[in-house]
Amino acid sequence: MDETLTFDDKFDALGEYYEIETPDEIRQQIKKNENILVLLEAIKPYLEKSFKDAKYSLQMNFEPEMDDKFIILFVNVPQERFNNGIVDDMMNLRIDIQDLRHELNVFRELAIMPEILNV
Repeated sequence: MDETLTFDDKFDALGEYYEIETPDEIRQQIKKNENILVLLEAIKPYLEKSFKDAKYSLQMNFEPEMDDKFIILFVNVPQERFNNGIVDDMMNLRIDIQDLRHELNVFRELAIMPEILNV
């Protein structure tokens, strides 16, 4: 990602790839750990490799029991795809990006989950 861009420019560029629900909340969460932004940019090739026809969305999630907020990256696929092989591909994606998550220190801040695409 171009280091001459401001945080807001980088965040706005995410919207070209990811559907961002509640952008203000997502922006504030990413500001707490800007490596989330780096990870979201870096995992695009991995997403394309495993989920060519998917759509991707970012949503905030709140766990009241833990008083914790985090972002969920939903990989939206057709129901047929969801029912056939999504679990294996999600596991492979997690393995592929594991070192990157460690390098960037982004763990609970960003969850990745499959979701059935609403058409």
